[in-house]
Amino acid sequence: MLKGKKIRKVIISISFLLVLIFTNGIQNISNAEENLFNKDISISPVPKSIEEIGKGFPINPKVGLVKEVDTDPMALREVKETLKEAGVRKIVESNIHNSLPTTAVTIWVGEFSDENDFNLVKEKTGIDEINGKHKEGYTLYSGRKNDKKHIVLMGNDSRGTFYSAQSLGQLILKKDGTDWMPEVIIKDWPTFPIRGAIEGFYGEPWSHEDRLSQIEFYGEHKMNSYIYAPKDDPYHRAKWREPYPEEKLNEIEELVQTSEENHVEFTFAISPGVTVAYSNDEDFEKLVNKAEQMWDIGVRSFAIFLDDIDPNLRHSEDKEMFGDDENPSAAAQAYLLNRFNEEFIKQHEGAERLITVPTEYSQAGTTPYRERFAELVDSDVIVQWTGIGVVAPTITTEDADLTYEIFDHDLLIWDNYPVNDMDRNSLFLGPLVGRDNNLSPENGVIGSTANPMNEAEASKIPLFTVADYLWNPKVYNPTDSIERSIQEFGGDAAQALKTFVDSSYSSLISGKEPFSEELAPNITEFWKAYENEDELRKPANELLDKFTKLEEAPSELRNKLDNENFLDEVDPYLDKMELYGKAGKAAVHMLLAEKENDPAAVAEHKEQLESLLVELQSIPQTLGLGTVQPFFERVLYGENLAEGKTAIASSSEVDWLTPELATDGDSSTRWASLYNDDEWIYVDLGDVYTINQVVLQWEAAYGKEYKIQVSKDGEEWTDVYTENTGDGGTDRINFNPTQAQFVKMQGLKRATGWGYSLYEFKVYEEQ
Repeated sequence: MLKGKKIRKVIISISFLLVLIFTNGIQNISNAEENLFNKDISISPVPKSIEEIGKGFPINPKVGLVKEVDTDPMALREVKETLKEAGVRKIVESNIHNSLPTTAVTIWVGEFSDENDFNLVKEKTGIDEINGKHKEGYTLYSGRKNDKKHIVLMGNDSRGTFYSAQSLGQLILKKDGTDWMPEVIIKDWPTFPIRGAIEGFYGEPWSHEDRLSQIEFYGEHKMNSYIYAPKDDPYHRAKWREPYPEEKLNEIEELVQTSEENHVEFTFAISPGVTVAYSNDEDFEKLVNKAEQMWDIGVRSFAIFLDDIDPNLRHSEDKEMFGDDENPSAAAQAYLLNRFNEEFIKQHEGAERLITVPTEYSQAGTTPYRERFAELVDSDVIVQWTGIGVVAPTITTEDADLTYEIFDHDLLIWDNYPVNDMDRNSLFLGPLVGRDNNLSPENGVIGSTANPMNEAEASKIPLFTVADYLWNPKVYNPTDSIERSIQEFGGDAAQALKTFVDSSYSSLISGKEPFSEELAPNITEFWKAYENEDELRKPANELLDKFTKLEEAPSELRNKLDNENFLDEVDPYLDKMELYGKAGKAAVHMLLAEKENDPAAVAEHKEQLESLLVELQSIPQTLGLGTVQPFFERVLYGENLAEGKTAIASSSEVDWLTPELATDGDSSTRWASLYNDDEWIYVDLGDVYTINQVVLQWEAAYGKEYKIQVSKDGEEWTDVYTENTGDGGTDRINFNPTQAQFVKMQGLKRATGWGYSLYEFKVYEEQ
């Protein structure tokens, strides 16, 4: 990789490798001299086939390097940097048509597509198996012949050669004294032709530094696509007619050059749909001029996006031209796309296929718009699709087959993960999940571009897993992939980073909370011992250890992780994580003091806990620690009577945001209503209790005005509290003690255009 940034050696556990052997049948792993595959060998993304054929050999300080006349220069640079890091002090270079080096270790780099050149490589090195059919594929061989050691990096094309060089950098093992090269045969190629990311989020766009770093990251992880489409770049959307000013144009040119160096296709996207007159010649000329400006700085791939717009025609000339069509908006959009395709793309030799996003990009099933769009748009235009839903929990082969049949165009997934522009106070650091392992171009899907977070550096952690999936989905294992990502990104701070990732893991496509799952049994055992008068010290110490882990991880990350941009991005989350740890310890010590009949210590720890909770409340950023807040509240207020109890609601927005999720004791899951003011949710406590406190933990869709009502029979309701100026967050509502079995939140007025949404609905008994 470029600019001296090497991928750190990471370890794939032997158990994962065995899983690949026995469950997938894809990874061919064997060892000619031992019964166990070398557990230190790790390639990311995971290759299609890897076979160990010997024990390996040391990388001597002097090596030979044989290349073709036109060997990919970036691959050569990668190999040389890898050798330098491996302790090589002298490289003897030779062209394959000249005299060959007589070094103990010789590296052959190129495509060797000429039959004579290929036969020479076979004769000299002993390689007899190659993988030459797949675009971007490569064969990596390391072995011995006549007491000479050889490493062959043979690409099926220039990208394949570059990727073989990337794999070499990961294969070489660090050893005391001299680094070690395993003897292997790797035959590898990607499943999806297009693999990358789209900077397509709302909010503050990435900095130029961020983008350069992202592009290098893509190259390092065998991703080959970057789509430039930041919604809040005015020249991409609002000012699409205007050319870029010189300073900004120079930045984009550097991005294009860096993309080329990293074998990443830079796609420039324009989003004209908010204001464009589809049939207007002047608007079309401005569109072409904008594209010409990009062509002149080296852009060869273009996209015209029509997402997130009002599909109705606004301009009289469009209404006159398309108004009588069976679907005017589809006809108008197709006209613009086809004209651009014919008059720009096909008039520029070397231009890639045009990409578009239709206005209806996330719906399930067909519509009149989709049918007309599919019928009219040129067949070679690539259509982007998010899966079913703007943020699709799953993308299956069945989804893809049906959608491909509807659009009848090659599909490129716009995968809205790990994007967080809809929830700017959360990070989504968990692995990509919910994407079918059998998805492939056979389903009409030619690739996927992940939409990252506004936090560019933090996005690299889940994007590692995206790269893993897109290269080889058949063997993709999310748990293993995120572990390797953490090891690479975290280095010496990997363990602390894992704690942080496990606390920022849950997302719209995955409700999992690993650190909460780790904590949950400790909390359960602690309460069990506390209430049954059992020996409390052991479960207390175990719980204290977990909270100490939360408290200390931020400091360890700040001291050990050499990535200032990442630390700046996540700074408030680290602050909050540390406070959670401190508050947890204060809560445990408070309960221990109660058992020891030490009222002074109880008061001291309670005051500390309440103060820490105020600090926690002041930090809007959230972590996936759903079990922690209920623990604090039980310590201070007693047991949440609503937890685990039956909840009934007037409606649910979708079938996976149901009312019982507001009473499950997990603050990462939620109920959401339909988009009406008069919506409600109530909980049946199972018996009549004397209650005086309700806690509503709102999602972003909160109640501006609402009532808390109680009932003994679920039929007649009494108001105990009315809110007229709700501001979201967490509402802790106190009222006069009253007897009730049923407790309701009755919505009066929503604060947003969405419905009402609660992470948790809690009820407490009078203490």
